[in-house]
Amino acid sequence: MINNVVLTGRIAELPKLRETATGIKYATILLDIVRPFKNSNGIYDSDKISVTLWKGIAETAGEVCKVGDMLGVKGRIQTYSVEKETQTYYNYEVVAEHVSFMSV
Repeated sequence: MINNVVLTGRIAELPKLRETATGIKYATILLDIVRPFKNSNGIYDSDKISVTLWKGIAETAGEVCKVGDMLGVKGRIQTYSVEKETQTYYNYEVVAEHVSFMSV
């Protein structure tokens, strides 16, 4: 089975370095990714995609990244569920496995 995601975009929001209860560092970063085609008004839309970074990648990103920097991410989509009352909701996140700092 294949679960690969490859993203290239500009940093829209700086990573927020945090720590799990067991001391593992992680961060989330928001990428602004321009679509490769114009909409019906002739404008290029963009998507804001949140990416989770773990351990050393999270620490490095926190030290070297600035808003507007270009970043390449290879990773996977990971799901988790949340139960509210009698309903189960599934959420998705992109987890980075490899990051290329393209503006640094």
